[in-house]
Amino acid sequence: MSRGVTARLFKGDRTVWCVFFILCVLSLIEVFSASSRQTFESESYWGPITKHSIFILAGVFVVWFMHNMKSSWIKGMTKIIYFLGLGMLIYAALGGGSVRNNSNRWITIMGFEFQHFEVVKLGIVMIISSILARAQCDEGTRLSWNSALSFFGIAPRAVDKKGDYTMLTILALVAIPSVFIITENLSTVLILVLVTLAMMIIGGVNWKQMLLLVGTGIVAIVLGIAVLMQVPEEFKEAGSIGNKVITWKHRFEDVFKADGNTDPKKVKIAGEEQRIYSKIAIAEGGFFGRGPGNSVRRDYIPHANNDFIFAVILEELGILGGAVIVILYLILLYRCGKVANECEDPYASFLAIGIGILITIQAFMHMYITVGNFVTGQPLPLISQGGTSFLVNCMYIGILLSISRYVNRLNKEKETKTNRETEALS
Repeated sequence: MSRGVTARLFKGDRTVWCVFFILCVLSLIEVFSASSRQTFESESYWGPITKHSIFILAGVFVVWFMHNMKSSWIKGMTKIIYFLGLGMLIYAALGGGSVRNNSNRWITIMGFEFQHFEVVKLGIVMIISSILARAQCDEGTRLSWNSALSFFGIAPRAVDKKGDYTMLTILALVAIPSVFIITENLSTVLILVLVTLAMMIIGGVNWKQMLLLVGTGIVAIVLGIAVLMQVPEEFKEAGSIGNKVITWKHRFEDVFKADGNTDPKKVKIAGEEQRIYSKIAIAEGGFFGRGPGNSVRRDYIPHANNDFIFAVILEELGILGGAVIVILYLILLYRCGKVANECEDPYASFLAIGIGILITIQAFMHMYITVGNFVTGQPLPLISQGGTSFLVNCMYIGILLSISRYVNRLNKEKETKTNRETEALS
């Protein structure tokens, strides 16, 4: 009886459900531990963890609600979510955003504050999936400019064998929101670029154009960094943009000047608390860690409950615990690939693997930021404290489970048909 109830409530890929609940439990434990600084500042012992617990419960409901939606309904939301995210970016750029830590990553609507970048990421993955699905033909992945316009209902769909404009269409749709994001969060743009490239490679976009794009991108990055390193310090007086440019310069200088033999006495902690104390926490955690809730360095790491929560995890659970979390994300990526491989709908297939790539890349970037020298803000998906970020990641999981539920139904129908044919023959 209990199995029947469980099967009716939690449909779709069981492994994905298990990974999701394990990450939620880890999030509850580690956020509770990492919120000590926030607890002290708010003078409320239970306040931060109570708020996060509410978001976790809301996230579970979001997953359950989304996984019960038909994949065709999700497909119909593609343009809505993409343009909603783009509209939020424009709204924030026009002064509707809330600035924190010199970054305009939040907007407030009707008293609710949330990170609009998360909506943008979901919209881009969905719209790339839609374009790649439309571009599939017998010759591979092709999309003429005419059929690109048809995506917006401007022209009839038609595949032009003379040219392949799939890449140009996708790049334009990714570049437009990236222009608004790059001045606020460079790492988010990097995530979008990596996800876009990965999805185009999997989608079978012309490899010559891919090589040209990657080569051009590498040259542009090298030249950009070279120019950035020559910007004088006085440029920070040019306002918020100038201040951000100098901040980027200093972060790249930290990466290039990183030396494992640096004299500890010469290390300046002021202004580098995140980078310094996160490494101290990792070193003191060792292989097995101090144990859940026993972190010492969490009180010294700014944003320990979100942007640097992996450092607290490594201090408390050790390298062993960190390895388990890495494996959980890799399992999730594998299941996304399996669902995508079994899905007959091209859009749902690309969306499933796109979600897996997005979550995994963001998770690994968060881990790299924690253990490396380049400091920027990226939450650890489904673990870091955060309202919008956590709920949108739950939407990813719900969409994935909806697609897997669709795949399971197709597999059952095929199995039933095969059994009937076997019985007829016998």
